[in-house]
Amino acid sequence: MRWRPGTSRPPFRLTAVAAAAAVLSTGLALLPAPPATAVAGGITLHVSAQGTDRPVGIGTAARPFRTIERAQRVARAISRTHLVPVQVVVHGGTYHLDRTLTFDTRDSGTARAPVRYTAAPGEKVVLSGGRTLRPDWRTHSGAVKVADIGTGLDFDQLFVDGERQILARYPNYDPAAQILGGTAADAVSPARVATWKNPTTALVRTLHNGAWGGNSFKVTGVRADGTPELQWVGDNNRGSGMHATHRMVENVFEELDAPGEWFHDKAAGKLYYYAPDGIDLTTARIETAERAELIRVEGESPDRPVRHLSFSGFTFTQTHRTLFTHPYEKLQLGDWAIARTGAVYLRNTEYVDVRDGFFDQVGGNAVFLDGYNRRNTVAGSEFSHSGATDVAIIGRPDAVREPSTWDSFRKTIEDTTPGPKSENHPREVTVSGNHMHDNGQFEKQTSGVQISMSRRITVKGNTIHDGPRACIDINDGTWGGHLIEDNSLFDCVKETSDHGPFNSWGRDRFWPLDADDATKKAYAKLDAMETTVIRHNRIRHSSAWDIDLDDGSSNYLIENNLLLNGGVKLREGFHRTVRNNIFVNGGGHFHVWYADTGDVVENNIFVTDNPYDLIGVDMAKSGPLIDKNLFWNNGKPVADVNDAWRAQGLDAHSAIADPKFPGAGPFADPSQLDYTVADDSPALALGFRNFPMTGFGVAGSPTPPPLEWRAAPADPYKSLAEPLLGATATQIHSDELKSSVGLTDYDGLALKTVPPDSYAAQQGLRANDVIRAVDGHKVTDRTSYWSVYHRIPAGDQIRLSIWRNQAAAEVTLAKPAGTETVNNTAATAFTGSWGFSANRGAGDLADDVHYTTADGASATLTFHGTGIAVLGEKYSDQGDVEVFVDGVSQGLVDTTSAERQVQAVVFSVSGLSAGEHTVQVVKRSGKYATLDGFRITG
Repeated sequence: MRWRPGTSRPPFRLTAVAAAAAVLSTGLALLPAPPATAVAGGITLHVSAQGTDRPVGIGTAARPFRTIERAQRVARAISRTHLVPVQVVVHGGTYHLDRTLTFDTRDSGTARAPVRYTAAPGEKVVLSGGRTLRPDWRTHSGAVKVADIGTGLDFDQLFVDGERQILARYPNYDPAAQILGGTAADAVSPARVATWKNPTTALVRTLHNGAWGGNSFKVTGVRADGTPELQWVGDNNRGSGMHATHRMVENVFEELDAPGEWFHDKAAGKLYYYAPDGIDLTTARIETAERAELIRVEGESPDRPVRHLSFSGFTFTQTHRTLFTHPYEKLQLGDWAIARTGAVYLRNTEYVDVRDGFFDQVGGNAVFLDGYNRRNTVAGSEFSHSGATDVAIIGRPDAVREPSTWDSFRKTIEDTTPGPKSENHPREVTVSGNHMHDNGQFEKQTSGVQISMSRRITVKGNTIHDGPRACIDINDGTWGGHLIEDNSLFDCVKETSDHGPFNSWGRDRFWPLDADDATKKAYAKLDAMETTVIRHNRIRHSSAWDIDLDDGSSNYLIENNLLLNGGVKLREGFHRTVRNNIFVNGGGHFHVWYADTGDVVENNIFVTDNPYDLIGVDMAKSGPLIDKNLFWNNGKPVADVNDAWRAQGLDAHSAIADPKFPGAGPFADPSQLDYTVADDSPALALGFRNFPMTGFGVAGSPTPPPLEWRAAPADPYKSLAEPLLGATATQIHSDELKSSVGLTDYDGLALKTVPPDSYAAQQGLRANDVIRAVDGHKVTDRTSYWSVYHRIPAGDQIRLSIWRNQAAAEVTLAKPAGTETVNNTAATAFTGSWGFSANRGAGDLADDVHYTTADGASATLTFHGTGIAVLGEKYSDQGDVEVFVDGVSQGLVDTTSAERQVQAVVFSVSGLSAGEHTVQVVKRSGKYATLDGFRITG
């Protein structure tokens, strides 16, 4: 009896013989009878490593099939002809797959009759992408053994007793080394390369030059000067720059010199191995990794997807690395490039689930959802030591309207239709209840969950920790609507920089526009159509921000999160609400805001000395709502929340008071994880509402380490904002500032403010520009800038190399004529012992002075002009200074005064011949000599 759509389904009572007859009646004479066990509600097929695919194997528990492929063929026939649930139960053992298990629309089930592939309850079922070798080992040299394994094999991972071994490398693997297992600046030096008999086997892995992920290369030859020819594999969307020191090289025979290392000579068919102590090679299980994919599920199109298919309980392992064998695709304007493959690969699917599995040391991505995938679930699994990302959910570029790339920015918008252009993108996918750790073993632009060109993705209740980059990454705003909830995230961004455990970009249609802020805001939701919610997560980071909403990230609601040791960064976007979160040892990092952002920061608790960090933000222009927050610094002062801040209408109703956490509190107990405030907490009166301190991540999984209370910067001189052509400039003094301007290094002077009426603005400079060179001379710090600038004649043209909006630019300006006042920091040479005070200046210069108590200490300025005035302090504790002009003493100058005079002229000279001169100030007597600036006449 066959059920017909539109009628009620009768109880299924098919006998095994009747089932076989029904299947055979379809004309599939190749199937033996009986094929399976028929049970109420469906049919179960059995697979066992001890079974057979020959006629005696019929798929019953007593007479199981030998391979999953054999069961698949029978499952297809049953599902197609009977519309009943089909379950393929795979029994314990390791199944070395000769080829990828491929599923298509013929493998589909229905909502009422799904098709399930599952490991037998209580049995370990391993799907391996490699094979077992049976080497006959002999000694090659010393502790290194060799075996003939035959030619024709292609593997780049070796497993001994289930543990991944180390491909011969330099420097040797160091488990204590955080980055790449150990790095060396000379990894590909000519001297090193000269020791390799065949350099073209070498594979080079490095960090990106800005530590924005990794970059990897193949060695294709050696140049005449001994340097290697490198072919970039394309594994980073921000260029092929190689880090100066974080480098390593592998797959070189001559580097096989440490326990655990191995090398495969493909041409000769030989395997070399340096066995660690305790490994008995006569009994050890030796396995390869040869296939990149274990399971591939691919429908014909979004209109003809694979439906209602699931895989549960399997261990997936021993897949080939994709790093040097698969092409990489740049993901729009994010930083990521990806290889579209995974141990489990899904495309054009609906209701396809991967559950309760174990992804063990796969070589690349573990699960990859590519293009159209709808209402799929990845749940209840453990992901351990993946070579790349654990779960990648990535749409196709043809779904994006007018995408930009780093190679080709779109400066205008022609298509103003909101949303995707095609169905070729994932939506309504759930990733829940997984324990993900130690991803990115080979690739470094990786995460536990990566999302790009997708919509309404739910990432819920996962524990994600110990990875080189983000725990969760959203590459772009297309198309929002995601829910990030109940996760525990910590110890990510361990090998790279400028990233948060949650990281996003929003470099969508509006971001690269050559348009004003109001126009950008009008277009911000064309791609970020729906609000992405980050709710009730516990996130701990060892750097500045737990939640990093970077370049253009828009339309976010961040609420009810426990943020430990970091904060929230909001940069260049619109419509962000940060509400009802607890910040412990962290705060709000507001970088490069547009006008009228629509941002809201309210009802939060900030436990820190410095709740706000502003870079390139004009609050009057941006107009955010920031209010009803509670601040606490263990009874000590709280920076930022002062009369000037409140005069701008910010935190007008906020308070500084003890939140009344339970227990000893975080200052006494940095490992505290319960921050429920007491019923009489002042936070509640401001509108804060307690949220559960439980339900983060997977029960029983690891929890975050204790807080690391950060000390104040050791050198405030580096962060000093000094006058420059009417603007203010500072060195790149922090990771936060480096991130805000999008640099890979700390070189240059960043223009913190550029008033519209300033000379700098009139000459074409803008706020957040970074001066990287002056007339071709590299600017590394303030001294390298001023030493060149002051030698240029007044009125001459100056060519500045600028870093603006994450791209290089040039600005040519005329050096001002007349008299120019510069800060004491413009002195380019200090000798002797000089101190620095940031609170003793006055007038139109920075609030700072240099001072010395050491007789003989000097400060020198070289300048082009006709006159100079030295500005200092006069007071009773000052004494005599000797001034030299062009090396000639001008005599002693008395700098004493009964009353304190700041920014006083202590020496001046005019009428010098037009040209280059030096002025030197030397302390001769008194307690102090003080330098506060110079006035230079051109």
